Amino acid sequence: MTDEVRELVAAGALRQAARVLGRPFEVAGVVVEGDRRGKLLGFPTANLDLPEDQLLPPLGIYVGETLGHRAAISIGVNPHYGGTTLRVEAHLLDYDGDLYGQELVVELWERLRDERAFASEAELVEAIAADVEAARGAVRP
Repeated sequence: MTDEVRELVAAGALRQAARVLGRPFEVAGVVVEGDRRGKLLGFPTANLDLPEDQLLPPLGIYVGETLGHRAAISIGVNPHYGGTTLRVEAHLLDYDGDLYGQELVVELWERLRDERAFASEAELVEAIAADVEAARGAVRP
């Protein structure tokens, strides 16, 4: 990976990074168990155990794809729940299955928004639903 791509990804410029790479930027990791909050909220996620040297864009909510499914992807610390540990979690749209222990390669297409704490869990669910709708309409770079 070139320094230019690293700089673009670090800046969150994923569409530009995809142009340089000739494909979307990807992260890969093994799916591990999380807190299971996503499932309780109606948006189960695949939590990735990433290599320590994995290049990541800035914290936030992203759109991408994995396993042929659009995905809304959170890269952050779950501030709504007071989290401090960096996590990458992908909600695969229209997917129902068990991914634990599988390696998942996730394309990151574009940044939707900052991660943040919400005034209520209902507001968080509304924001996630909006992220999912954005993922449905996103165009692969």
